[in-house]
Order: sequence, then C-alpha cells, then structure tokens
Amino acid sequence: MTAFSRRDALTGAAGLAAAALAGGAGAAPKRAPIPFGSAAQIETFRADPRYRDALKRLCDVIVPMNDLKWEALRHDRARFDFSGADELVGFALKNGKALRGHALLWGMALPPWAKEMATRAEAERELTRHIEVVVDRYKGKIATWDVVNEVIAFDPKPGEPYRDTIWQRLLGPEHVEIAFRTAARVDPKARLVLNDFNFEEAGAGVAARRKIALDIVRRLKDKGIPVHGVGMQAHLYAENAIDSDGVRKFVGELGKLGVDVEITELDVIDWKLPADTATRDRAAASLVSTYLDAVVTPGQPKAIVTWGLTDRYSWVHETFPRKDAAKARPLPLDEDYRPKPMMRVLERYRRGRG
Repeated sequence: MTAFSRRDALTGAAGLAAAALAGGAGAAPKRAPIPFGSAAQIETFRADPRYRDALKRLCDVIVPMNDLKWEALRHDRARFDFSGADELVGFALKNGKALRGHALLWGMALPPWAKEMATRAEAERELTRHIEVVVDRYKGKIATWDVVNEVIAFDPKPGEPYRDTIWQRLLGPEHVEIAFRTAARVDPKARLVLNDFNFEEAGAGVAARRKIALDIVRRLKDKGIPVHGVGMQAHLYAENAIDSDGVRKFVGELGKLGVDVEITELDVIDWKLPADTATRDRAAASLVSTYLDAVVTPGQPKAIVTWGLTDRYSWVHETFPRKDAAKARPLPLDEDYRPKPMMRVLERYRRGRG
C-alpha cells in the first residue's frame, strides 16, 4: 500500500478546485446523475430535527442503518419488532426517497438465540423464515436489498474464502445461495446485492477478496439464482492510496457478468492524518474523488451511499480513535451540518458532473 501524503492531499484538492472554477466545458465530463443517499440511525433520527432535515434535503436514498439487522428485528425467536424500520421506511416514502434494505444475512449483529443454533436444519429454517417475513413486509417499498453482508474472509486463505460465522459453520457456502434464492422468490422485482468491504486498496489480500466476490456472482448466475449488484462499502483509510487500476478492473469484470455496483457505506477514516481540519477535509475530498473516478470509469454505480451524513454521528469516532484531541471528520457534513469539500465532490456525481 502507498502512503497518502499531505502533498497528495493538497495536489488533489487543487485539482478539484480548478475543475470547479473552470465550469462548463472545462469541468468534469457530463455523466448521468448518480443517486446519493445515507444510512440513518433511528435514535438520532428521533432525537435530532436537524438530522431529519438533512436526510430530507440532501438524500435521494435512505438506508436504515441498524433497524433491519437481526438483533434489531428479532429480540426473541418468535417475535419480529419492526418499529424502528417502519419509522424510517415511512419517512423515506413520505418524502419521495428510495430505500435500500440492510441486511438480510450477516454473521454479526445477531441476537443471542441465533448464535446458539446447533443444526443445519435449524439454521436453514430460521434463515429462510427471516428473509420471507422481512422481504414480504417491505415488498414494493424497499427496492434494493443487501441480501448477504460481509461474507468474504477479511484475509482469505487458500481454500478458506468465507468468513467464519454461524451460517458458514452450519450451512457452508450454500447459505449465500439460500439467502439470494429466498429473497428472489419472495420479491421477484427486488434488486439483490452482495455487500462487502475492502475492494479498493492494493495488495494480494484485497485482490483475493475481489476474486472471491466475482466467484460468488458467477456461481449464483450459473445456478440461475438472481444477483443484480455488488455493494462496495468504501470505508476509505485516508493514509492509504486507492488502487484505481484494480477498482476499474473489478467493476469492469462485474459488468461483463451482467452485474452492477453501488457504493454502500462510504466514509473516510482519518485517524492517521494531521489534526489540522482543513488539511483533513481536503485529503478526504481528494481520496473520495479518486475512488469515485475509478468506479465510474468502467460503469455507472446505481447509488452512492455514505454511512451517515454528519461528523456528529459516526461509528468511526469509537472504532478508529485518534491519538490527539482532534475529532474524526469522516462524513460529508461537519458537526454543525455544514457541507465539507467531500459533499461538493458527491454533489458533482449526483448532478452528473463526476
């Protein structure tokens, strides 16, 4: 991996500024607009009116961040709790927003009873029932589903492409097929996505992850199981360079398989950058621009979704704490909901000027 230096950040930012000032024919080439959206936390949604207003003003797409995960929906085996999900879905539909469902199958965020499943029959029964109930409830409302989330091993070893989860232990690789097949049966019109992370950097491990994603898509298609897209999470580490050639090739190979991509959880992890706010914001904007350029060159993403909207609320603060007193700045809006340079980059793509 190549270090992302302050010089790189400033150079990239200067290029962005020049393109913006040029305008018209001198700006970036015209492309089709790409819908922009954000994941939404129900607790914040309920408590902060500015948060709701930002979702309404800025987003074309809304993703319930946690309220469609197993631990939110199924506190116990027999009962489904749709209260949070229904609230976010209702808000989105009322305000003319598209919806992405996240996620029907994941090895994490499971209630305790699900972690105690012991047989193949039990796991298949619960997985199938879960997807049937959830997808049926939102049929005609949620158009796109992350059917399988983070199934690829973080650092794949030969012969061990999948993450070690309760689903993999009890069902093996077939759990992916069961999930996609069930979702397609319940809602044949839904767009079904394989969602995963770390496709954007250089290195053998990342290349292996891309290959595994391609292999999963090929296997599903060979078996006649619908799969329409691959979600590229894009939690970008600001100190690491984007492997633009690798990203372009990956998106192009997916296109050859008849599968699109969408950017599903975009943010920038700036824990190793200097504390200076302006430097970090320029670096983040430049990194996001480089990444989006690589993705859109071979194909048009169906959406660009950030994992939150404002620096006030983000998982990055606790998961990647800085060693100084500065606060993380991972998202398009700052803590006071003011747009940052990253937001201007995203707006270019949203308007078809990527």
